[in-house]
Amino acid sequence: MKLTAPFDDAQRGAWRVLTGTFGVVWLVNAGFQAMAWLAVPGAKANFVHALAKPASKVPAWIRPLLLAALHGTEAIGPKTVAGCMVLIALLLGAALLMRRNVALAARVGIVYSAICWVFLNGFGFPYSNGQTDPGVFVAYAIAFLFVLSLAPALESRATDRSHAGTRLWDTARICFGLLWLFDAILKWLPAFLFHFTSQITSVIPGQPAWIAAWLGFVGTVVHAVGAVPIAILVALSETVIAMGLLTGRWLRLIIPFGIAYSLAVWSTAEAFGGPYSTAGTGVRGNVLGNVLMYLIPFVFLGIASVRARTSVEAHG
Repeated sequence: MKLTAPFDDAQRGAWRVLTGTFGVVWLVNAGFQAMAWLAVPGAKANFVHALAKPASKVPAWIRPLLLAALHGTEAIGPKTVAGCMVLIALLLGAALLMRRNVALAARVGIVYSAICWVFLNGFGFPYSNGQTDPGVFVAYAIAFLFVLSLAPALESRATDRSHAGTRLWDTARICFGLLWLFDAILKWLPAFLFHFTSQITSVIPGQPAWIAAWLGFVGTVVHAVGAVPIAILVALSETVIAMGLLTGRWLRLIIPFGIAYSLAVWSTAEAFGGPYSTAGTGVRGNVLGNVLMYLIPFVFLGIASVRARTSVEAHG
């Protein structure tokens, strides 16, 4: 979907609300990180563990990079590094929420998200046993790219889109499509197709009782219907979403479907982002689950889709 027409006040206002919501997400992340890495007993150990854990999951050729970062952190001081990370998250959240220096915040956010993806998400590894999610910070970087493409309108009453902004918007959409395509390709592999039930049951331990009961029910339904047919449907759904985003076609259908699908994954395989603890949810940037953050790029696209449909109807 090309963004060529000027946007109106309603569209700009919706994007501002969404950008502010994205800012709140970063403030919540900062709160989780501050509790886990600075405030609670054993905070230093929590932070060191957050950096050390990805190193145990990545391939051998990547491990020296993550271990070098871990040793560097220990030399500087874990609390100093953790404090800097919390401060960055706070500043990003405040800039987005107040819509101040949005373009700068978006650029910093893209770079910072990439750094966190490497050292906190470990490039999304391991891609084994049916695991396909590359890590939440990829979605964050894409959301920041959408923000960057709209920065002039978010900070002022400008309504015209620059060519640079349009190119950035299309780049963000294509990157989002590539993220879905990467996930979809892994879902067509036997490790996912023939072990789909474990994607539900493996997240049950440690969950609150109500989540465990819900996931048990979902597992029963999957077993009754057939795990492989549902796994194929999941892989097909993600492939369709990826193709729609990459081509820019069928977006008026793809966007609501993608939102509904993301919520379905979040409430099943991601267990609503649980279990919740200061040393768990939010520390690596996922607030209440990785897939839930996919909603932000979808809503950016959805606002444009509503405007485009309105324009077509007005000139029809």
